[in-house]
Amino acid sequence: MQVLHTEIPINASPKTIWKTLVVSPYIPEEIRNAIRDRKIGQNLIVPMNAGGRGATLTVKLLTVDPFREIRWKGFFWIPGLFDGEHSFEILMDQGGMTRLVQRETFTGFLLPFLSGTLSATKQEFEKTNAGIRDTAEQAMI
Repeated sequence: MQVLHTEIPINASPKTIWKTLVVSPYIPEEIRNAIRDRKIGQNLIVPMNAGGRGATLTVKLLTVDPFREIRWKGFFWIPGLFDGEHSFEILMDQGGMTRLVQRETFTGFLLPFLSGTLSATKQEFEKTNAGIRDTAEQAMI
């Protein structure tokens, strides 16, 4: 098992961050549509690209908790080969700052062979977080 965890403070309300997140091109269109339609538990076929490698994953939306969390689980080809559970959480600190946390837990037989892909994936998470932050903070103006 390997966990990628990134987070970023955002000077915007959870509602603004949520609205930014669910229309963001950083989330694949198939997942955005499932979030909008609340298709929890349905399998989706989603093209993904990480580290210059493209793959088609089967993804199941697990949680849609407006203004707080989106979570899905996907696998490559067959379950157990290369699986990932991905989440975005919007958290309020005690000081009133909002944080966006993006996390993915990877498991599966191919995991030991994909360290380069996982490193590139973490960089993509950081770019995604910054893009969502910038868009949400501009929406506050």
